[in-house]
Amino acid sequence: MKTIKTMQNTRLQNTATHLLSNVAHAIKLTMTAGLCIGLLACSNPDAPNSSSTQNSQPDPTSESRVAKDAHHDTKDIDHKQMNHTDMNAHEPAEALGQDYSIYQAGGDWTDHHGNTFELDKLKGTNQVVVMAYTSCQHTCPILVQSMKQMYQEMTPEARAQTEFLLATLDTERDSVEVMKNFAEHNDLGDNWRLIRSDEASTRMLANTLNIKYQFADNGDINHSNLISVLDKDGRLVAQGVGVADSGIEPLIEYLNSHS
Repeated sequence: MKTIKTMQNTRLQNTATHLLSNVAHAIKLTMTAGLCIGLLACSNPDAPNSSSTQNSQPDPTSESRVAKDAHHDTKDIDHKQMNHTDMNAHEPAEALGQDYSIYQAGGDWTDHHGNTFELDKLKGTNQVVVMAYTSCQHTCPILVQSMKQMYQEMTPEARAQTEFLLATLDTERDSVEVMKNFAEHNDLGDNWRLIRSDEASTRMLANTLNIKYQFADNGDINHSNLISVLDKDGRLVAQGVGVADSGIEPLIEYLNSHS
């Protein structure tokens, strides 16, 4: 009897040992499979890590949509003659129509004849102002031609009371000599004044006129193609995109009617 019980206990122990061995083997297989899956996921760069990672990917069409919207206002312009980013303001400058003189922007300025002055010295005449730079080969020459066209279409009375002002954005390269050569090369008469200052004063004037600009890696300066009209007290009274006739016609009308 004792022998039978001993045999039964031995059989039970063997069965338990076999079950434990199977469980241990199953756990080992599960851990190995999990490790393999983890290694596959890490080694596959295309495997998505999570839904949040997928959602954080940029929309590939968003940049092109922004570029398309940015050039919407210049769709009628010959883009072969333009290589600047469109930075024209879609809203008028804050000073437009207000009793505020641009000349309060201050700063020490030098014209293309080497004369130094402060902006309030310009009081007493209307000013047609553009911010550009002499080495520009894109829209800046068009802006200069537009200002010349304005002069041709102004009445003699308006011409006598108006000065044309080009404030350079290129404070490093546009020296007095460079500006003087530019004025001579483009036949800019006595009613033209090319001026330069330091970067801080230039930026202040640009902000006051709502002119946006930034430097590109290739040496170009992307900027707003705006022509501004200041009255005799330096208040911003009219402003338009200077690369199209529709932009300068209202400026000519204002100057002819306020001479």
